[in-house]
Amino acid sequence: MKAPSFCLQNLRTILGVSLLTLCLVSAGLAQTTYTITDLGTLNGGFYSIGRGINDSGQVTGYSFTAAGDTHAFLYSGGSMTDLGTLGGTYSYGQGINDSGQVTGYSQGTGSTIHAFLYSGGSMTDLGTLGGIYSIGQGINDSGQVTGLASTLDGSQHAFLFSRGNMADLGTLGGSTSTGMGINASSQITGTSYTTGGLLDAFLYGGGSMIDIGTLGSGSIGKAINSTGQVTGLFYTTILFGPYHAFLYSGGSMTDLGTLGGSYSEGLGINTSGQVTGDSSTTGDSAYHAFLYTPGAGMVDLNTLLPSGSGWTLVAAYGINDAGQITGSGTNPNGEPHAFLLSPATVPFSAFAAKLEISGTPPTSFETVGGFTLGAGSNGTNPANEAVTLTLGTFSITIPKNSFTRTSEGVFNYQGRVGGVALEFRIAPATTGYTFKAEGSRATGLPTTNPVTVVLTVGDDTGTKTVKSERD
Repeated sequence: MKAPSFCLQNLRTILGVSLLTLCLVSAGLAQTTYTITDLGTLNGGFYSIGRGINDSGQVTGYSFTAAGDTHAFLYSGGSMTDLGTLGGTYSYGQGINDSGQVTGYSQGTGSTIHAFLYSGGSMTDLGTLGGIYSIGQGINDSGQVTGLASTLDGSQHAFLFSRGNMADLGTLGGSTSTGMGINASSQITGTSYTTGGLLDAFLYGGGSMIDIGTLGSGSIGKAINSTGQVTGLFYTTILFGPYHAFLYSGGSMTDLGTLGGSYSEGLGINTSGQVTGDSSTTGDSAYHAFLYTPGAGMVDLNTLLPSGSGWTLVAAYGINDAGQITGSGTNPNGEPHAFLLSPATVPFSAFAAKLEISGTPPTSFETVGGFTLGAGSNGTNPANEAVTLTLGTFSITIPKNSFTRTSEGVFNYQGRVGGVALEFRIAPATTGYTFKAEGSRATGLPTTNPVTVVLTVGDDTGTKTVKSERD
């Protein structure tokens, strides 16, 4: 049996312009495929594991070094940086926010293990709740950290570290609790023993901790997204026996199933409710990384890699809102390395565009057209995907979360991006979608024909070469 990943190394405790687009995820659509990047190791070490990822695709985790120590790392811009330690020989990166701040835990100058916050190139000791150890597990964009820490009486409690202070979050009545994930609203998930001796996942917010229950004989909350959805695991029959991944949403818990075996656990979740984790396969002979998408179910991530990649993905610990995933696997050389999966661009099955460019030199444009999604698309939605419009060498990107949706299902954007005044509209049509984009005060627009028009929505794209109409 595989031990649940909440068991932590070195601690023997129980816890221990623009454009618009639309489209809904549909169970009938094929799954997105991925490109894979080997994140390597620190200084020629043997192994590495990716544990957390932010919306820029930066990754934290830990790696062996050439000296045989284990150090936390920050992967950014194609390179891995050693974050060092609090004075000891090892450190572990667990969570990362959009500013690149990292939390985890490290050995100090003695044998103590303390939570840390890495920010601005230095690692800060977050202390404890009066006891001897602490571990940082999750961090939000405000730099708040949650995890677990020992108290003066030797208990282990979940904490919230904020503005230089560590607060004890208490328990569900038992002696032990731990925080695992935190969102921008300071909601926290984790697990705690109850008064009756049960071990249940919790949701903490507004100063109180609530028991979110189980579908079996205990549960552990591992990660939480911006809307308060939680993933983790629940024990199906007996505590510390077989377990399944769950998704807690709207006050109820759903069993996400497995990849054919007896075990699965949710380890990461994004705003779309997509869950990553690991699961045993049929016969419980192996563990593979999975992706769960609402409406489409659980899929083995190994089946979504390019043919002949040579990788075996074992666990997927984190997923960002762009659908990028990090975790651990075995690379083509048989080495256990951290990886970064990025959704491969899927072409639209049909794409049409007309273009007008005006001004001398040209400073305004209007483009209209339509598209239908390709067979490999997992759906598009400007609420959580960036949209890019390219006209020749001119390109402009509208960040995710920029569009508003009308009651008729039409998405609209109006604003400025890079000094360009933009209006963008995307609407569902009988087959596919229509779009219209208008921009003014632009520089760098093409001055000759023909013009290549490219529309990219998340991981879907269309290209059309057209002759533009001009004043």
